[in-house]
Amino acid sequence: MRTKAWVVVPLMAIGGGLIAIAALLVAPSVANATPGFARQTGLSCEACHTVFPELTPFGRKFKLNAYVFTNVKQLEAINEQRESTFSLSDLPPLSVQLQASNTTLGTSIPDTAATGDLAQRNTTQFPQALSLFYTGKVAPLLGAFLQLTWTPPTNSVGIDNSELRFANHAAFESIGVPDFIYGLTLNNNPTSQDIWNSTPAWTYPFIATNVGVPPVTKALLQGQLAQESVGLGGYLFLYNHLYLELTGYRSAPTSFTNATTGGPGPLDSTAPNLRISGIAAPYWRAVWAEEWGKHSLSLGTYGISAETHPEGVGKSGPTDNFLDIALDTQYQYISDNHLVSLYATLLRENRVFNNTALAANLHNHILSFTATGSYFYRRMIGGTVQFFSTTGPSDQVLYATGTPVLGSGNGMPDTKGATFELDFLPWLNTKLGVQYTLYTKFNGNSKNYDGFGRNASGNNTLFVFIWVAF
Repeated sequence: MRTKAWVVVPLMAIGGGLIAIAALLVAPSVANATPGFARQTGLSCEACHTVFPELTPFGRKFKLNAYVFTNVKQLEAINEQRESTFSLSDLPPLSVQLQASNTTLGTSIPDTAATGDLAQRNTTQFPQALSLFYTGKVAPLLGAFLQLTWTPPTNSVGIDNSELRFANHAAFESIGVPDFIYGLTLNNNPTSQDIWNSTPAWTYPFIATNVGVPPVTKALLQGQLAQESVGLGGYLFLYNHLYLELTGYRSAPTSFTNATTGGPGPLDSTAPNLRISGIAAPYWRAVWAEEWGKHSLSLGTYGISAETHPEGVGKSGPTDNFLDIALDTQYQYISDNHLVSLYATLLRENRVFNNTALAANLHNHILSFTATGSYFYRRMIGGTVQFFSTTGPSDQVLYATGTPVLGSGNGMPDTKGATFELDFLPWLNTKLGVQYTLYTKFNGNSKNYDGFGRNASGNNTLFVFIWVAF
């Protein structure tokens, strides 16, 4: 969420090698639900989105082709070889996103100053988030998705999910490979470059409270490297069905000042969060996608392998190893009146903690599963249900035994539950929603999970929001 130092990822050879190889149920309103892209393309949001921000098959192709399709006047320059050397939209593809919300916890958490008393159960945020986007064509074959977001706890503005993307087409008819897409992506969050909504960066819940109680653990790919890394990679989309990607990630931590240089680096053991060791942590993605009539289906896998230096451990100190491997699927049915989306992800993270100060067990793992289904009528009213589960073996150190609210009394990470959401969109760029998250187990138990008397149901969350993009 904060500005990053420029990091050059020495993975161009890998990328280049991959490239070589219910109140107003009337007719839907016409509006620009994704304003920057809509202004550039001249299309309403329903071309690229079911209900924002979920992508349609056309929206996925638009992203694969580097966001460059345009239907507005261009400022262009042509050289003597009649090649385009400059092409810029006459109308800048800028937009603003505003989120406001009210959150109510099942049970108040302890007050941080008044011993023996409780904090408020309700938190109102206006805004919860405020973002400025540049989303669209930068030059021929080059596009961008750039997001600046205001962060409430620090009252600061910084970089959010961002990407530069190059894409082009080629064909090798002589060896039976018809027109295909090849491209490069430079981004700051693994899976943010993905075009399906079954991977962590763009999966449900698309909006969530930022004041709830977080579970004791999550996998590396579940946001641990978001805005804390930079990756450069290459991708192919072959036969209009097969997507392949290989990207390498380096650490790019924010809010870090090196005490010796006074600048953002070099990184040392005081850098927040983990630091990726070696040349880069490889991230991979493979998907087979089908489309027929109003239906689309994808089956895929993704993962990352990262050797890391924990905070407080220097370059010569012991490293920890994380291996995330996931399977995912997404199905969509899209018609004028009815929109159905189903998607699921099963992710296993294997962990090796060579730094014994951080974990009681050398070897550990977590298994995370989510299954989500949504239905919308005329893109105006609908809802979503998601079931989630995270499980793993006990570790008294890793899972903060002896910590109220945030810890696990029995040293287990197991968290299970469901999220239910109802949405109303009076216009295609405005969403009003009510979301309820129910925990059947939290940090290892349903009752007295932290060892200090707090139950899993105490973290149940009622979240009411408005989400507008313009």
